[in-house]
Amino acid sequence: MNKTSRRALARYAADQLLAGKSPAQLAKHLAAIMVESGRSNDREFLMDDIAWELEQRQELAVGHVTSATPLTKNLEVALKAQLKKATNAREVLLEQQIDKSLLGGFKVETSGRVWDMSVRRELTQLKETF
Repeated sequence: MNKTSRRALARYAADQLLAGKSPAQLAKHLAAIMVESGRSNDREFLMDDIAWELEQRQELAVGHVTSATPLTKNLEVALKAQLKKATNAREVLLEQQIDKSLLGGFKVETSGRVWDMSVRRELTQLKETF
């Protein structure tokens, strides 16, 4: 059986989404392909590849924000604006996660970039410097 690469599937999925295909129908189709090729465990990787493809096309950037405390509405709006500017994406989505070990600040990851403005990173840099 000839396996289609995950990258090729991600390009196909991005093409289909941008052409207006139903995300639910596309998900079923991709799931069938993954099951048939014995790669159903790779679904998270495929989702990441699709996010990367959409970000590269400047259509959608998904920002995974990790902070020590919940973001204020103002900070959320500012982060979306910064991500939109940094990635040139038409749309930006934020997924938030709380991690008290950051101590303060936040970390933002998209499929292609990472911004770490956490207190934990600052302390680690100080420790490594001295």
